[in-house]
Amino acid sequence: MNARVLEGNLAALAGDPLLASLLLREQPSRELVFLDSTGGLPVPARAGARARPYHSTVDPQREGQRLAAQYADGGYLVALGLGAGYHLRPLLTHPEMGRLLIVERDPALARAVLERIDLRNLLLDRRVRLLLGPEPEEVGAALLAEYLPAVHGKLRTMPLRASVEEHESYYRRVVAAIQRALEQVAGDYSVQARFGGKWYRNTLANLELAERCSFALPPIEAAAVAGAGPSLERQLELLSGLRPRPFLIATDTALPALLGRGIIPDLAVSIDCQLSSYHHFLQGLPSHVPLVLDLASPPILSRSARRAMFFASAHPLARYLSARWRALPPVDSSGGNVAHAAVSVALQLGARELYLLGLDFSYPEGKPYSRGTYLYPLFGSGASRLAPLEGGLLSFVFTRPGLYREQGLGFLRYGTPQLLGYKERLEALAGSSEARFTALPGRGAALKLPERELPAAAGASGSVPGSGGALGAGAAGPLDCAAASMDWRSFLDQYARGLQRLAAPPEAAGRFLLELDPESRKLWATILPAAAWLRESLPPDERMGRRVLERAREWSLATARRLLDR
Repeated sequence: MNARVLEGNLAALAGDPLLASLLLREQPSRELVFLDSTGGLPVPARAGARARPYHSTVDPQREGQRLAAQYADGGYLVALGLGAGYHLRPLLTHPEMGRLLIVERDPALARAVLERIDLRNLLLDRRVRLLLGPEPEEVGAALLAEYLPAVHGKLRTMPLRASVEEHESYYRRVVAAIQRALEQVAGDYSVQARFGGKWYRNTLANLELAERCSFALPPIEAAAVAGAGPSLERQLELLSGLRPRPFLIATDTALPALLGRGIIPDLAVSIDCQLSSYHHFLQGLPSHVPLVLDLASPPILSRSARRAMFFASAHPLARYLSARWRALPPVDSSGGNVAHAAVSVALQLGARELYLLGLDFSYPEGKPYSRGTYLYPLFGSGASRLAPLEGGLLSFVFTRPGLYREQGLGFLRYGTPQLLGYKERLEALAGSSEARFTALPGRGAALKLPERELPAAAGASGSVPGSGGALGAGAAGPLDCAAASMDWRSFLDQYARGLQRLAAPPEAAGRFLLELDPESRKLWATILPAAAWLRESLPPDERMGRRVLERAREWSLATARRLLDR
């Protein structure tokens, strides 16, 4: 053991005290020996009748350089196995290497290596993170927290063959966790690449109206959330029999179906940033009905509603202005659909009991939506004897990506992976709350909802989900829609000046973001979804981190300035 080498390596890990503590407690592996390469460099090897080295015993540095050269275009790299780091150190010479996540199954091996080999230049690099013996799910969580496709580019794994062969089952599970995380990241990125520009423009355009919002929503005991699935047609009859009548929250898609039957909801919710969401409001919205909107909703919706209230989603720009300008109520829209957000609104208002109707998350009997929703007048306007309304509706269903037919039901029902994902995320939201959920009988996909007793009322011994308070201005508690710290123009001007002052990104853009001060990092985060959108318009040879970030800042700054110059 070389105490000075170990001390230097542990000092390099000072920024991760938990990892350094783990290494101090760990005993070096007794099954590990060190062989001398032809050039005299130490090579760790697993002891046995025949030692199994982790690197070449001829020239480990040259072997490492050859392996690293296969990843010269950088990106986000997950190294499977630490070894002695000969294959990892050359990676850091590549300017486009954005992030290097090292996953080592055996902490005892890492301790033995750090006692013999100086890896400070590797461990001190801000782009490098070392995980020792993590559960595969921890690796997936790290990717979800750190990987930015618009900046890092592609993500790849770099296996150290000797390590992977030694712990084959473990690394196979790690790779599976990485794949699951990538599927989620890909879904998020594809949404950002499609809507990142609209989110940004709409959010800034809504600031003026968001400043004027001054009403609050009262707390509620029981709520019914109406989606637009085909089951809504029959479930509305069941809704009328509920006593006492629950507070009715309509998704924007369900709104025309409700109004067409003379049912006035107590609240409507809309989260779509696309202008097409205006189709749901062509029948109008009663002036006394509040409309809860994502801050990135189309401005035409907020301008047309007499009582519009905005909420802050997880979008970094919404969170930034909510923290620095005007605190907006937080609503969980991570489910990717308006029904999920509507349920979150009900929970935020303190609902202890929720009834769900029209939340089919499928196409029962081949129908996409309930009668009265926007598709019926849309397809009906062009219907004829040769192209009936039903043909348009079926075409809508049968062109959905990944459509499959569910078996053994006794009736026809189709599903898609996207709808299944919506359903599972809503089930997770219901499971994380304390409210009692009841799905009214229908032919949609069966929801797996927790079975629980009705929670105690506010002031009793039981806790109340959500805030238990009003949503909006003047409300007590954490959901206050607090007064703005300044007028919207002053805030936007201050924000634009902040973007203007941001330092230009260097070639190693991934490392650049890691080294920023907290305020600069948050400012860059506000434009990353727009960066994903802009990246798709660039030629393939310009879709690198630096160029993407430069374009995103230029575009975002110009968008803010145009609003200020109006």
